Amino acid sequence: QCSSGIMAVAESACAIVNGEADRIVAAGHDAPFEPEMVLYYHKLGLMSSDTPRPFDVNRSGTVFGEGAASLVLEKESDANERSANVLGEFLGFGCCSEATGILDLDPEGDGVFRAIEQCLENAGLQTFDVGMICAHGNGTDASDLSESIGIRRAFGDDIPPVTGFKWAYGHLIGASGIADIVMSLEALKQKVVPAIPTCEEIDPRVGKFPVATTSTNPRSNVALVICRGFGGMNVVVAIRANS
Repeated sequence: QCSSGIMAVAESACAIVNGEADRIVAAGHDAPFEPEMVLYYHKLGLMSSDTPRPFDVNRSGTVFGEGAASLVLEKESDANERSANVLGEFLGFGCCSEATGILDLDPEGDGVFRAIEQCLENAGLQTFDVGMICAHGNGTDASDLSESIGIRRAFGDDIPPVTGFKWAYGHLIGASGIADIVMSLEALKQKVVPAIPTCEEIDPRVGKFPVATTSTNPRSNVALVICRGFGGMNVVVAIRANS
């Protein structure tokens, strides 16, 4: 489901590190506009009647989008040998399930917290190394709230600017995580953390949380991309943009 695209990137990177492949094209795509699927999401109360409003007090759910994204992964030495235009570097990832069932989420954001911790350890990063966070930010009540709690548990009072892109192109389901990686690389390249204009008033339950309601600058050229899926799945990927 929603985490498949970002998992394709993480698994491709692992395959290259382990010598199972030299170069891999990781892709994610989805076309969720199918009547039965839309009906199920409505029945579950996950669909908004207007637009995703991540972390906003008036958020009412998500909306579907349709799209695809892909990345070519290879060793730095191989990319340099063929004079490739390198966009960025895969630094590491974390992945865990909250094991709460198909739909339920841990209200304390345990899965998000653990995936971030795993990702930072795998990438050899400290929290202060992270320049921005691309949140899952799907605009549903439970997901946004638990995600913000998990991020706060991991970063304390030193959270980097937080953004997301589902407000712009909708929830791409299987393509969402990998599309967010592509967008985050472009944001880092332009040295900007794009605003979430549909977030007009941050939910007071979210508390002190640096959602980018106006565009700002990243603290560094490193980003964490968070993607969540059914079954309590949480995946976090760390990337560094090429300077």
